[in-house]
Amino acid sequence: MGAMIRILRALGVLLLGLVIVLPNLPSDWLPGALGEGVSAIANATRQVSVVQSWKMYAPNPQRAQTYMNLTAHYADGSTGDLEETLQERGGWSTHFAWDKTRIDIWRHYANFHPKRSSEHRKWYLRAVCVREARRGNMPDKIVMEQVTRRFAPPDQVAQGHPGLGRPRRRLVTVQYCKVKAVREMLDADPVLAAAG
Repeated sequence: MGAMIRILRALGVLLLGLVIVLPNLPSDWLPGALGEGVSAIANATRQVSVVQSWKMYAPNPQRAQTYMNLTAHYADGSTGDLEETLQERGGWSTHFAWDKTRIDIWRHYANFHPKRSSEHRKWYLRAVCVREARRGNMPDKIVMEQVTRRFAPPDQVAQGHPGLGRPRRRLVTVQYCKVKAVREMLDADPVLAAAG
């Protein structure tokens, strides 16, 4: 009795596998009646929404490449591009996940959902104030923009169009460097304390 149950379970799994795999095979690969049977199974599974597609594995794929652009505004009225802006200007090529540093990951989260408030963004920009203070020239404020370039559809790229669209800029936020949270970070910073 136990052996029969194991056989029935194995056949059930095999049948389920066939119902999933066969409808996704091109029916012209299969001879006559078998091809027609597979087409009938495919039509039946579509009616009950048992359909596999790429969206199962990538329901919301990345459709654009984005960078953070930071401009420092100093007390004397001058401005300067920070390293995030230099990265944005020199970017726009392939960037593999295994090449990303911890800072790249922080920048990604700080740049995520630009229309929403983000604690990641606030703390990243406060840390940029401290970084610039360590370098000897802390700005009064930092203006953050997001620069986005959409991926061109594959058919357009195949026709010779560029892989990325025009850069679009949007103001995300302004971080003031003389606020209490940044002052506390500066006071607690061991590098600045050691510099005297």
